[in-house]
Amino acid sequence: MTTRDTHTRRQTHESGTAERLVSRQFALVGVVVALMLMAGCLGALSGDGTDPAEYVPSDTDTLIHIDMAMLADDDHQQLVDSMADGESDDTNDQEDIVSEFEAETGLELEDADELLLFTSFDDNPWDDSGIIVQSDWTTDEVVSAAEDTEETPYEEREFDGETVHYEPESESRQSTEMHIGELGDGTFVFGSQDTVEASLAVEYGDEEALSGDIRDAYDETRDGHVTLATTLPKSTVPTDDPSAPDDIDFEAFYNVEVLTSVYDTDDGEAGFETTLHTTGEDEALDVADVIDGGISIASGSMADDDLQSELRKIDVEQDGDTVEVTYWGEIDDVTQLIENGLP
Repeated sequence: MTTRDTHTRRQTHESGTAERLVSRQFALVGVVVALMLMAGCLGALSGDGTDPAEYVPSDTDTLIHIDMAMLADDDHQQLVDSMADGESDDTNDQEDIVSEFEAETGLELEDADELLLFTSFDDNPWDDSGIIVQSDWTTDEVVSAAEDTEETPYEEREFDGETVHYEPESESRQSTEMHIGELGDGTFVFGSQDTVEASLAVEYGDEEALSGDIRDAYDETRDGHVTLATTLPKSTVPTDDPSAPDDIDFEAFYNVEVLTSVYDTDDGEAGFETTLHTTGEDEALDVADVIDGGISIASGSMADDDLQSELRKIDVEQDGDTVEVTYWGEIDDVTQLIENGLP
């Protein structure tokens, strides 16, 4: 198999990984423990520099922000280990996403401070996604690591009068070349040429950074290990999924405009707090009813009384046009839910 064939196969796998991570937003919204599993590959708003969202272009509709200090958190690691023991797809997703970044850049994410993945669902969301990393890396270190990995020199290019864009000198071994943009103070953007230039245009050009509903909801979400803000395209709503329960009307989620969630651990507990912003109060009531129904069906199908009780700790509250879904539990109890296939 050629290198290009291998990369194509990997891209197909990554697309499936991404789609699983997005679609599972629903599974635990009945069920959002998926966001806890997502945390294994991703993190939140810590760090002392400029919020990396300030460098995100305006056409973005999904942000996943990661505090890499999470990797040293014992409670989080216990959850990751439990997934590894169960050989879950989410553990594989975690390894794939981290190893893919490290393989393409030659850099180790554990040496970074925080990471922000941004993308848009419009065209090729996972091919065109960008990653902004805040770190103590120097430009020379980043470019040298990329050159070693890509086995080609990188050349400097000016962007709006600044030498901040680095591209491979010869054709990349990958079907999409990895470009690097320097945003200042140890902050870098990685991605395709278009993606990197879009972020550089925000910092050095006249392009506007992301604003509006997504950014507002993202800023209002509290800090944690992982922070997510996204729209919910109809394609992510499992109305045609044969494995979805027949008596749950997932079409209610068509009226969700923005979903935010934060995953965190604290003093032997782990949990998530998710907010669904809908188009109106009636629509929010419908969404809350669907989530409550999903939790009831999931808990009712469990033979273990303790697991039933744990799943029923998921709290669903409707307030105006928003729905809050919250869960906190002891690490051992959360681990039991994960090991029993929830979400």
